[in-house]
Amino acid sequence: MRHHHGLAALAALACTATNAGLSTGTAGAQEPLVLDELLITGGRTPIGISETGRAHTVITGDQLTARGTRTIPDALRQVPGLAVSRSGGPGGFTQIRVRGEEANHVLVLIDGQEIAPALGGEVDFGSLIVSDIERIEVLRGPQSALFGSNASAGVISIITRGGDRGAVSFSGAVEGGSDGTAMVSGTVAGGGTTWDGALSARFRRSDGFNVATGTDDREGEKDGDRNVTLTGRANWDVTPDLNLGATFFFVDRESEFDAAPAFVVDADNINDATDLSVGASASYEMLSDALVNTLTFGYTRNTSDNETSFPSKSESRRFKLGNQLSLSFDTGEIAHQLTGVFEFEDEEASFTSGFGSLDESRTLFGLGGEYRIAYGPAALQASIRNDFNDKFEDALTFSVSGSYSIEQTGTRLHGSVGRGVVNPTFFEQFGTSDTFIGNPDLIPERSFQWDLGIEQTLLDGQLILDATYFRGKLTNEITRNTGAAPGEPSLTNADRNSPRQGVELSVTAFPIEGLALTGSYTYTLAEDGLNGFQEVRRARHLASFDATYTFLDGRATVNGNLAYNGDQLDNNFSTFPSFRETLDSFVVVSVQGSYAVTDNVEIYARVENATDSDYQEVATFETQGVAGFGGLRVNF
Repeated sequence: MRHHHGLAALAALACTATNAGLSTGTAGAQEPLVLDELLITGGRTPIGISETGRAHTVITGDQLTARGTRTIPDALRQVPGLAVSRSGGPGGFTQIRVRGEEANHVLVLIDGQEIAPALGGEVDFGSLIVSDIERIEVLRGPQSALFGSNASAGVISIITRGGDRGAVSFSGAVEGGSDGTAMVSGTVAGGGTTWDGALSARFRRSDGFNVATGTDDREGEKDGDRNVTLTGRANWDVTPDLNLGATFFFVDRESEFDAAPAFVVDADNINDATDLSVGASASYEMLSDALVNTLTFGYTRNTSDNETSFPSKSESRRFKLGNQLSLSFDTGEIAHQLTGVFEFEDEEASFTSGFGSLDESRTLFGLGGEYRIAYGPAALQASIRNDFNDKFEDALTFSVSGSYSIEQTGTRLHGSVGRGVVNPTFFEQFGTSDTFIGNPDLIPERSFQWDLGIEQTLLDGQLILDATYFRGKLTNEITRNTGAAPGEPSLTNADRNSPRQGVELSVTAFPIEGLALTGSYTYTLAEDGLNGFQEVRRARHLASFDATYTFLDGRATVNGNLAYNGDQLDNNFSTFPSFRETLDSFVVVSVQGSYAVTDNVEIYARVENATDSDYQEVATFETQGVAGFGGLRVNF
């Protein structure tokens, strides 16, 4: 077969695993496995988990099912180094920060395609619901040498389920619960001798709850959400050496939200948004598969229509074309791989409101290379890239990572060092009005970071520990120009550095048959360079714990998980000027149970925020109290 260079086949080849090397069965039970898995996003081509020094976590689709996870942000709360900030209820604007960096410093991919709007460069994770996901891969640390701008803090790669060749399957689910929530989903997947594909659809609606603290009324005006998500993947072996692939992602949503001129107050505001991403690839293998040339195409379109007392509309497009040539060869017992990359990217963005508008475009060319070498238990990965930008300064980035395994003791040492960049956004470069003036002289923000860690496997794989220390700094940070005179740019590159450092710990244990325990703890020190204060919405202490138990020959599963968020600072705009307040720490607990009535039908129930914790992730925004959900899943 020659279809392994398609995304669906690569995902099938990669054994489902967490960062500690876990596999999840169809009923959600986790078992140890050998370290020959592939990390699909770990390089320009997939790389073995034991061969990469990059700090990473993998969450499998079966783990998401066992935990009853409904949204991508809830799944990412279990990942070391990641902080979640959600404003309001279902569909509310949600940010993810990695290792204390800014929310637009993480690159988000779905089936290999960048989905962030070109206008602002930041993904609203409130739009991403769990919809037939095969795995989520998270890389922490600068990855711009592999993927370009916005991968400065890391990469979150979501890979949807594909089809199996020679088989046809259908899966679906219906769910209902608190806050008038209703969900229905379905997937058709299959393939023939030379092709495979999958198409998934999910519809979810919720009446929401009152998020406005300014009303002092939990039963006040509710803020609902409607979300339609479609995904698709396909691969076709045209010849034994030529493979064609295609991906599709689409979200149409309508979210209600409240106004926040000071503290949040009830308002009939609506955001109507669409996100579209399509991709295509063609891979040709030569020299007995040692030389592979891959041509890629990507297109992203994002629209947003805010219906408020001050309405606004925005639209952005991104077109990407790339070519990659990869050569693999051995010299004795040493394995080598050389990869060269060329990428062209064109972006367009428009924005209109009562306060101003913009309508601009820009292009960039990226040239990069990656070299890998592996010898026995040692592996090294090095990357370099230069982006040539037409409307701001060019950027050079690099990354080096290494891994060394000691089989006799079950020890693996891993580490990485690199530089990342984040390009100025359209808003920052061009502005929107005479009161918010863009700065065409802005240069990309730059980060430098290194990490060093140790992974220890004990008791024949029943206990796996991992500890990583990271340290770095952000330079050229784009910040408000506090000394600007009338008519001068509103933003500037800061001449100070913002330091970041911390520790990421994770543990996985299989104490008895059918029981899997996972936990994580992160300490993050993220200081602003002006006065040394901890950055807003970045708690110093984060922790999570998850327990999954499968019994009755795999037919029944119970799960409990919690997320701890320590005290954190946030900006409060209830006075002028605004001030920083401390949001209290909180713990959110969720439980779920499922039972397979037949081989094809499963029922489940879930309780979120089971202890009815009263907390805030963003200042003045209320959060959901205890909520219950139940549903039915079918597979044929």
